[in-house]
Amino acid sequence: MPKVTSNEGKPYAEIGTLLRNLRLRRGLSQFELANAAGINNSYLSRIENGERRPSPKILKRFSEILEHPYDDLVVKSGILSEEFVRSTAPAIQQAPIDTTTEVLQKIIQNMQHGQMPLAGTQPAATSRAVPVFDTVPAGLLKEANVVEAYDDVEKLVLNEAELGYDPKAFALIVKGDSMVDAGILDGDVLIISPNTPVQNGQIGVAQINRRTTTVKRIYVENNVVILHPANSEYKPQVLAPPDEVEILGKVILVRRKMF
Repeated sequence: MPKVTSNEGKPYAEIGTLLRNLRLRRGLSQFELANAAGINNSYLSRIENGERRPSPKILKRFSEILEHPYDDLVVKSGILSEEFVRSTAPAIQQAPIDTTTEVLQKIIQNMQHGQMPLAGTQPAATSRAVPVFDTVPAGLLKEANVVEAYDDVEKLVLNEAELGYDPKAFALIVKGDSMVDAGILDGDVLIISPNTPVQNGQIGVAQINRRTTTVKRIYVENNVVILHPANSEYKPQVLAPPDEVEILGKVILVRRKMF
């Protein structure tokens, strides 16, 4: 019989207890789960004891291994509130996925280049397709018609209200956990409106050195752009436009991935 220790009173007791119970139900040892998740056994022990909160990336791995909904793990860990998850949940369910390409494929499955809208949208003239990028190509904002210019890129169909009535709107898949405290998780899909101004402190997308795409809170002060993460593990970046940084647009919609 596996030894079960109490983590009552620990700061992350709820997620620790849940993960331990899920592991035991599947007949896995701590070593087996830690090895499958790519973490060391002592780290998993501290998680199960309620002493450490796993990151969204680790929770994603647990979700796949233990076959438990990712959103529930995120809520139980205290990263996001249940109300927030419910309000931002997407209209489609997705199976466990590993790579950005697979995320994209799941999002657009059953949609043939804009012919089949997501559940909850209207298949009328008020809906249209926008390209979904995993990294924004340089020179995107110079294109007169973003959809035609990137005809070979997979599309996502949304209604005009969700797109901010912006003809240049596009979608971006989030990479990393630098905005987790703002409720934006790795793999989420963001809708970006280039024609909507980004006010100081609002969340937008920027391109660094015309190569790297990043999602951050954006501040413009004294002729510099400050990219501020919503995660204390990351530091703000101070960059000089236009050579070092270009603001691509404002985040106007977050689509939560479901596992």
